[in-house]
Amino acid sequence: MKIKSLNISAFGGIKNLQLSFSDGFNVVYGNNENGKTTIMNFIKMMFYGTERSSSQIFKNLRKKYTPWDGGQMAGSIDFETKNRNYRIERIFGSSNSTDKVTLIDLDLGKRETVSPDIGTKLFGLSCGAFERSIFIGQFGFPESNSSAEGEINSKLSNLTSTGDQSVSFDEVNSRLQTAKFSLMSKSGRAGIYDKNLNSAKELKAKIASAEQTKLSLEEKKQTAENLAAKINEMQAKAENIKTQIDKEQDFRNAEKLKELLSLKEKLDALNTTLKLGNGQTADEMFVRKVEFCLSKIESMDSKINAKLNENKIIKQNLQMATNPSPDATPEKLKQLTEKLEVLEREKDETEKRITELSGGTRAKSNPVWLILAVIFAVIAATLFIAKSAVFGALSAAVSVGFAVIFLLNYLKATKENRQTENTLVDLKFKLNQLISVISSEKSNLTAINTAINSNSGIIKNQKEMLKANNNDLEILEKEKQIESATLFELFARYKAVTDIEEIKQELKVITEKAVNQKEIKQNINYILKDVGNISYEQAREKLKKVNTRFETVEDFQSMKEDYEQLLSNITEQKTALASLLTEIKSISASIGDTENDKKQLESLKLKIQNQKEYCDCLDIALSVLADSFIEVRRSFGSLLERNAGRIFKGITGEKYNAMTISKSFQIAVEKSDTFGTKEIDYLSSGTADQAYLSLRLALCELMAGDNERFPVLLDDSLSQYDDQRTKTALNFLNEYAKNSQIIMFTCHNSVNTASKQSGAREIVL
Repeated sequence: MKIKSLNISAFGGIKNLQLSFSDGFNVVYGNNENGKTTIMNFIKMMFYGTERSSSQIFKNLRKKYTPWDGGQMAGSIDFETKNRNYRIERIFGSSNSTDKVTLIDLDLGKRETVSPDIGTKLFGLSCGAFERSIFIGQFGFPESNSSAEGEINSKLSNLTSTGDQSVSFDEVNSRLQTAKFSLMSKSGRAGIYDKNLNSAKELKAKIASAEQTKLSLEEKKQTAENLAAKINEMQAKAENIKTQIDKEQDFRNAEKLKELLSLKEKLDALNTTLKLGNGQTADEMFVRKVEFCLSKIESMDSKINAKLNENKIIKQNLQMATNPSPDATPEKLKQLTEKLEVLEREKDETEKRITELSGGTRAKSNPVWLILAVIFAVIAATLFIAKSAVFGALSAAVSVGFAVIFLLNYLKATKENRQTENTLVDLKFKLNQLISVISSEKSNLTAINTAINSNSGIIKNQKEMLKANNNDLEILEKEKQIESATLFELFARYKAVTDIEEIKQELKVITEKAVNQKEIKQNINYILKDVGNISYEQAREKLKKVNTRFETVEDFQSMKEDYEQLLSNITEQKTALASLLTEIKSISASIGDTENDKKQLESLKLKIQNQKEYCDCLDIALSVLADSFIEVRRSFGSLLERNAGRIFKGITGEKYNAMTISKSFQIAVEKSDTFGTKEIDYLSSGTADQAYLSLRLALCELMAGDNERFPVLLDDSLSQYDDQRTKTALNFLNEYAKNSQIIMFTCHNSVNTASKQSGAREIVL
């Protein structure tokens, strides 16, 4: 293969550059920064693009060689292979996947889009192997790359043993290793065999745990059965005690139950008289609603009367303004002013008294006396039953006394409440009269003021006030009509009436009944609290069952305490049983199907045995392959060392005559006049470069085989040689280039001159 020419449209700092190359030895000469290394990398990237990008500029060639003017990298290379002429055109994108690469058959004029790494197909080498053979930089061998080195070793070994580069010992070895490690990994955790071993171990532990759990489960089930039987026994005992307690309590509560039912009958009778049309019963809330409506109507009446009085005064003022009265004197004005002050004080005192009575607490009868009366009545009944007549009579007398006290308190409270209500009514009436008189006197005062200070402005103002008052009166009358309709509609639920006075009279009766209704309800609630908030029907049933011959329990309180303790114990035991049953259910669900687990374990054991036998066979195959590869390596290793040694001997002018090369291409050399070998690190940098160049040229020869030779690209590879070494190496390269094209880039004039003297073609940048 030969590179015939290249055309760089834009690449790094180079733009629109065309170079042509000939067969044999080509030397491209130019000063530093003329683009020699850039052209070398252009050739490599045209065939391979770039590998993964790096954040470091010197490793990221795509970023490093982006045109300085911001344009797009592009170019072409013409080359000849197998007597056919081709051209590669490449427009670089941001990555290999975005590059546009076209291969043109110049002989046929055929174009096709090809893979970004077209060099892999043309040279039969990956980019890494290309950099370690054909593409020779300034500083010997590039950094280690196990993949590329393995590829070169495989090609050399295959060529040596089979003559076919496509056969790879490494690939076969890799496949065998992959097959083994998929079953039995190096770590002992990731392979299928390893996982099956772990699964078998887990299944064994799971089965053992399940068997142990079953034993524990049976014990818990037996405990649950015993606990359930104990709870049933305790519940039966509690029911018997509860029956005794209920009978005892009913007997003790007999009088209260009778009182409860009696109060219920009174309440029902009272509610019948207070029944409303919507099925509900008139109560304190109903009374308050009616009173609220009445107060609003009364307030509107007061406002209406005040407005009417104002109108009367305004009219008088207008009359007096046009026809002044003989009473309109300053003396009369003073008298009226003093009278109004007295009336205002009396009005304030009346309002204060009304507020005190309205906000004060209503008198109530103390229910304690009634409770004591009931208690002593029960005691008296008990004593009479016990045939203790004297103490029974005494207790009955005390009970009657307490009842009388309660009744007197009740009558007294009722009387006080009525007196308070009457006083409030009288005070409100007095207040309305005072307001009316004050309003009238204020009107007279205004009239006298108007008469004394009469003028056209005041007359006009009085007329405007009269008009405004008439408007206000109209609004107030409408509001009163609406509120009156609301009041009559509300009260009609109780009784149809014709006027407000009738409502007020009826409201007094309703109020008294509502107070009585409230007191009865309170007493009923007190009794219900004592007897356990039972229904009236339950109270009747209990009274029917009360046996006057019932023998009471001496320590009734202890019986109730024992019952409460028993209920607490039952609750605790039920909680414990529920928790135990939940645990049993959870354990039962967790056990799973142990029989199925046992079947799985047996199946796994068989798989593990088969996989172990398979891995043993793979180990035998790997061992045989390794021995075979060693033999093949010896063959191609010897050939590589002979060729590299021959080239090294020629480049060094027979100063060195042999070379040894490891699988990773580490070099040791043997001097012609000295016994033994030395590693390359012991050599001068110039000699080391000669050794590496020899290795690279030998690799190029061997990998080409019987096929056409690859072109060799050198980037100042002789830069560390002295003059004699340079001359010797150039003579050798010129001879070597008769069979393989060499393109060498240099910035050293001495190297360029010596190259031309050895027969190389000069290309000046």
